[in-house]
Amino acid sequence: MLSVRFSALALVISSLVLGGPVAPDGGFGPTLDSARKNGPQIFNALHNAMREFGSALHHNGMSLFPAVIPEGVTLYHGTETREVPRKPDWLAFEIEHAEAFARSWGRPRNDTAGGHRPNPLELAFHAQLDEGDESPPPRHPPFPSKPGHLHVYQAHRPLNVLYIDGTSAGKTDMGTVDTQDILLLNHKDRTPLDDFGRADELCLLARDWKIDGFIRMEPGFEVIYCDFTNGLAQLSATRRPDNDDPGNVNNTAISMFEWARAASQRYQGIGSSRVLLDYSSMLSAFFYPANLTNPDPERPELPRLVGASDDEVRVMREHIADSVARSISQGRRPLNWQGVTDMITTRYASRLPLITQAESIDVLRDEVNHLLNTHIDYSEDDEGFSAAQQRCTEFHLQPVQPRTPEDKLIFAAIESTAAAICAALFAARKLVVENSKEDEAAAFSAAKDVISNLTETLSWSDWKECGKCQPDEVCFVAMWPMGDVEDHYNPSCLNYSTIVTRHNYWRTPGKTPGHRPPPPSCADGQTCLDDVNLGNEEL
Repeated sequence: MLSVRFSALALVISSLVLGGPVAPDGGFGPTLDSARKNGPQIFNALHNAMREFGSALHHNGMSLFPAVIPEGVTLYHGTETREVPRKPDWLAFEIEHAEAFARSWGRPRNDTAGGHRPNPLELAFHAQLDEGDESPPPRHPPFPSKPGHLHVYQAHRPLNVLYIDGTSAGKTDMGTVDTQDILLLNHKDRTPLDDFGRADELCLLARDWKIDGFIRMEPGFEVIYCDFTNGLAQLSATRRPDNDDPGNVNNTAISMFEWARAASQRYQGIGSSRVLLDYSSMLSAFFYPANLTNPDPERPELPRLVGASDDEVRVMREHIADSVARSISQGRRPLNWQGVTDMITTRYASRLPLITQAESIDVLRDEVNHLLNTHIDYSEDDEGFSAAQQRCTEFHLQPVQPRTPEDKLIFAAIESTAAAICAALFAARKLVVENSKEDEAAAFSAAKDVISNLTETLSWSDWKECGKCQPDEVCFVAMWPMGDVEDHYNPSCLNYSTIVTRHNYWRTPGKTPGHRPPPPSCADGQTCLDDVNLGNEEL
């Protein structure tokens, strides 16, 4: 059986001299070798940026992007009072996200006692679990609350922010807050639940970097906004109905479902150019030869920063500061690297699974020839198809001219990913077109294995999408703190009565121990076995 490994497939790309933030005297810094080695991860970070679905699947983000929220964009804030917040607080891009907080949940944000203010999702799940595993989802809010206010704000100038990718608002100890606590704030011992302390410290950093806040993701994208009196105009602050008011939405399951639905409408992007990412100033831990190994041996696919040294983290942090400053000062239109990844995924995302699922060698052969004939000149003597393979690798990168040091790193990452795709396809072609007569059955099986190994390495979120759901359903992927194990590995269409009870995927310190990895039948995209005990831990 022919086994294809990414490092063996990547082409040797000519060296580029990087300017900008590189460690002195050949010390620790971003390298083209690291970008090539981590090509699929960098590719996915670009492809999933500001997209809810892929950011939920690849929830341990390792990348940050300077960004702008354009003038005129409206943002929403749920809170106890009509007053404009006097300290750093949160803004939501979706109404349902803010509405969930437009109640009085306990200690106000300005309470000097600090600590963790319960998230309404946490409270709902906690109450549900107290009722027992067999109880239906709660119809009425099972926790004390009073009506609050929904604020609507509008950006009255472009807002400079830093987007932190992955599920960066997920308060877990699985690595979802590593880029904030370790990379940005140099804290390796902060509890993930200390979001007020995290926001306050991030905003001290924002003041030094002359930005307005940070974009993160949970069920919906949010902004930690540092000064509500600077850059925002309050358009309204409307009081929410009392619990016994006929205008109130009393069914908690429906409220949670509509929040998940609102988040699902941003699976493929934030929409309406509400956030403009500077891809050319991207900073990723994957650019560096850092130790990103997960200390949890059962989740090796989740990168962590806990193994990076303090000096390495400091170099990365300085790189971020330089990238942010350059992005703000230059104001130049960045290269649309996400568009490049989209062109590549739309070319291959449906066709690669067709090859792995082909039922005959004739179908597999025709599909491989269809993908590769574009790059083959049958009139030339091309030994081993090396020239054709190079043309295949460069095909979607031809319009791109890297300008910044980060552009060069991104180019290397995408080029090495494209090289892996093309090398695998030419390897499959050799088996079923050139050598198939030797042992057709063996060639058929080996070619499918080559492409299966490739898709496992690429790990594109496109392959987890549900398709169109019914009006009373949503394509549901685990988004902290919602979601079971199966919802992470196999998102599916679910209705409102089931979503609120699903939460055993995530691991929160002192709350949920999290899940154990599923059996291979679940991880490979098949339905999880009914008799597997996935647990129902307290959140």
